[in-house]
Amino acid sequence: MNSSLPRKIRQEFTKLKTRGGRRKSEYFLCEGKRCCEEALKYSPELIAYCVVDCESHLTDSIEHEYVLTSSELAELSLTENPQGILMLMKRPPKLESVDELKPFVLVLDGVAEPGNMGTILRTALAVGLKKVVLTAGTVDPYNAKAVRSGMGAQFRLQFIYINSLADLASDYPENNFWLTSPRAETSIYSKEFDLAESFLVFGEEGDGIQDFSVGDRVNIPMPGDTESLNVAQAATLFLFEGVRRNLV
Repeated sequence: MNSSLPRKIRQEFTKLKTRGGRRKSEYFLCEGKRCCEEALKYSPELIAYCVVDCESHLTDSIEHEYVLTSSELAELSLTENPQGILMLMKRPPKLESVDELKPFVLVLDGVAEPGNMGTILRTALAVGLKKVVLTAGTVDPYNAKAVRSGMGAQFRLQFIYINSLADLASDYPENNFWLTSPRAETSIYSKEFDLAESFLVFGEEGDGIQDFSVGDRVNIPMPGDTESLNVAQAATLFLFEGVRRNLV
């Protein structure tokens, strides 16, 4: 372990504090003991640098680990109350094609809120999915808040990046596209909702799915007086419906 963080590495941490810096950086930030343990366990090859306070050392297997004071570490953190450990992670290569449709494929279309992203990814991992498709305009799954919210689920999932639902539909014309919407006649609990080897699409709460022409709408029946559910809540119900139907 080292006690002095090189200026070049400090600048990389600082770069992640701005949106423009994050777009240009080849790294993303992992914060907190639980998320960093997930990174160490499942994606150690992505760990570029690790900074800790004197009480948060994880293992001697991390080559580039630096011990800082709590105040120094706080200057690099993106949270108000850092948990004593930060990792600068290399971004994995981007995938651009879906090579496996079983049991079904989760698609996030323009989901913009990092907390929702993280929660959905954690749920996807919980039901046994391995890959998630993201359209252009969807929040970065490696956004620091998304990583914290997902509790490091990102380190066990692969992401496929596509331009639009139309592009995806043209590549898989024989497969069902289920477009989640509160305004749909087909219920999540109906026999018509055949999820096997289908694409299950969620959009941003405010704007919804960007293109409803590619498939069929499906909803969650809501007898109560409310317009819709939070997208992460809705995704949880749909994903575990796959479990109930023994698809995963």
